[in-house]
Amino acid sequence: DRAAADSKGISKRALKNWVVNVFRERRALALSLNDTKTAVNKLHHLVNVIVGIAIVIIWLLILGVPVNHFLVFLGSQVVVLAFMFGNTCKTTFEAIIFLFVVHPFDVGDRCEIEGVQMIVEEMNILTTVFLRYDN
Repeated sequence: DRAAADSKGISKRALKNWVVNVFRERRALALSLNDTKTAVNKLHHLVNVIVGIAIVIIWLLILGVPVNHFLVFLGSQVVVLAFMFGNTCKTTFEAIIFLFVVHPFDVGDRCEIEGVQMIVEEMNILTTVFLRYDN
């Protein structure tokens, strides 16, 4: 191949740029995985609480403990909590869907918000941290 014989190989500048880009991409991937792990851990704790409550109720039913009054009380408290925190739960659920299903960006991505260039620094369930050019 004549083209390969005429080329001098890879320049130092090209190699340096490639190494720097690979390092930045790996760092962004590591930060993104860390943020995803944090969000999944928070979600895991929430599911553990819900499963724990269900296990206690089933355990009481299996043991034959009269739990009718307890279930009525628990049901009324759930209705009160749903009324008080329903919008917060809805917002959290939408944020989880947005973060894990839609996945709009990763850590290290460059975004433009209101004409200002920013870089995604950290992603949580309800918040995202961006850095401007002046930090």
